Amino acid sequence: MKRGLLALIGLFANFFVMAGTINYEGSSTIGKFISDADKIYVGSSFKINDDSESLGGEQCATWDTCELGGVARMVDPSALEQGVHAVMIGKDAIAAVVNIRNPVTRLSKTQLRDVFSGKIKNWKELGGQDLMIKPYIVKPASATRHVFQKKVMGGAEYSGTAVVSPDRKIVARVIHERGAIGQISLAFLKSIKRIALISVDGEKPALDNPNYPVTRELNLVTHGEPAGEIRKFIEWTLSPEGQGVVRQRFVGVK
Repeated sequence: MKRGLLALIGLFANFFVMAGTINYEGSSTIGKFISDADKIYVGSSFKINDDSESLGGEQCATWDTCELGGVARMVDPSALEQGVHAVMIGKDAIAAVVNIRNPVTRLSKTQLRDVFSGKIKNWKELGGQDLMIKPYIVKPASATRHVFQKKVMGGAEYSGTAVVSPDRKIVARVIHERGAIGQISLAFLKSIKRIALISVDGEKPALDNPNYPVTRELNLVTHGEPAGEIRKFIEWTLSPEGQGVVRQRFVGVK
């Protein structure tokens, strides 16, 4: 009886080792993929902490304080020098979004820069209604903020903007405020219909539009070469099945 009980305990112990929990930290954009993968991936479940965004994912991999990090931009070279191992799993697009009742849906990079730097303050300056512009940006730790600033604004500083956290709350602000404009990953817009996407320099924000200018890479990061269950999950992510999940929200790499 005792021997049988020990065998049963061992069986359950092996199950929990095989089906353990992977702790993910970092980008909320990549966190969307992790959440999707958690529904079908066999072998591990996931605990997701995306409050720290891409900066937190990069830092936890640098300091070896998390099992798996997510960075939705190029990984900083200094982090790579400190032992961070990065694997690109896909590419994402960042959109400027406005209220569905806003007639302005096409802007140039210059116009967007002037909106988010505070130079243009009223929609009538852009051919819209006589309505004050309310620009919303995500917090400094988010890669969305930095990629948008680099690729749309040419490095110009944000001014006259309100910071919203977490990223997904940008969508709620834009839905409920007619004068709002925000920056957000397309990953958060999969089933949202009550907002309009801004075409930039004539290019519509879409995953199948290679000419859309505001894109970025998506990286899973670890401290050193991944091993064990983390390695298996990354390999699965790059497999046809895993890339199928990636492509539900992003552009795959395979």
